[in-house]
Amino acid sequence: MQYVNCNLCDVDDTRVITTQDNYRVVQCSACGLVYLNPRPTPEMLIKLYNDYHIRNGKDANTWERLMKKNFMETSALLNRLFPERRRILDIGCGYGYFIKMMENAGWAAVGIEPSSRTSGYAKDKGLAVIETTIDDAEFPEESFDVITAFYVLEHLFDPLSAVRKIFTLLKPGGLTVLRVPNTTPIVKFLAIFKIKNNLYDLPFHLYDFSLKTIRLLFEKAGFSSIKVIPGSPTFPNHYGERAISLISGTLSQILFSISNGKLLLPGTSRTIIASKLDRGVKGS
Repeated sequence: MQYVNCNLCDVDDTRVITTQDNYRVVQCSACGLVYLNPRPTPEMLIKLYNDYHIRNGKDANTWERLMKKNFMETSALLNRLFPERRRILDIGCGYGYFIKMMENAGWAAVGIEPSSRTSGYAKDKGLAVIETTIDDAEFPEESFDVITAFYVLEHLFDPLSAVRKIFTLLKPGGLTVLRVPNTTPIVKFLAIFKIKNNLYDLPFHLYDFSLKTIRLLFEKAGFSSIKVIPGSPTFPNHYGERAISLISGTLSQILFSISNGKLLLPGTSRTIIASKLDRGVKGS
C-alpha cells in the first residue's frame, strides 16, 4: 500500500470519513479534498483493473447504455461550439463509443485507454485508440482542440498532474469536458443512519471531488474559465441504481435550471467545462 499527501495542497493533515472494504477514505483538513489513503500501488491497481470492465456481468453493451446520454449531450455541445469539426482526444475511452460518435460527426477523434481488453475491442472496430494512460501518452503540446474524460479523473493517481497535462495538450482557445462523481455527501448522509455501503467503489476511485475542490484543481492547472453543470444522469444496468441515478440526476438538473445555475445538488455527478484562453486574453 502507498501513503500519500493531499494532491491539491500537499498537506498531510486529514480526518477519516469512512472505512469501506478495509480501505480508508480521508478528507484534507486544509483544502477539503477527499481521497483514498493509504491506497494500492500502481502495480497492484493494474492487476485489479484487468477485469474492471467486466465486473458484475458488465459487457461492451452495458457500458454503452450506461454512458449514452452523457455522450450524446457532450457531442451536441461540442458540435455546436465547433461547427468546423476539429481534433479531439478522449481520455479513458473504454470501448471507444464516444470517439466513434465524434468520428461519425466529422471530428478527427483519438482515444487513449490503459486496459488492453477494452482498447483492443476499440482498435478491432477500426478506431484510433492507443493503449496508454494520460501520464504516459506522448503527444506534442497544443495537439487538440478538445479533450474529454468521462468518469476518469477520480481513478487517477495524480489528477492535478493530469489536468495540467490536458492544459498543455490543448490548443489556445481549446476546451476540455470532464465528468466526475460526487459521492461524499451521500456517504455522510448514510453514515447518520449507520447504513453500510461501497458507493466510493474502492479501491478503483482514488478521489472524490466537491464543487470547491474541482474548481481549485482546474485553477491550479492553469484554467481560468471554468463552468460546472449537472449534466445528464448515467443509465446503470441494475434497476435500483438506475432509479437512483435518474431521479437524483433529473432533480439536480431541475434545481440547477430554476436557480439560474447557482444550485448544484450535492452527491450527484457533475460535468466540468473549462477553456484554455487564447494567448494574451485574460480571464474574468
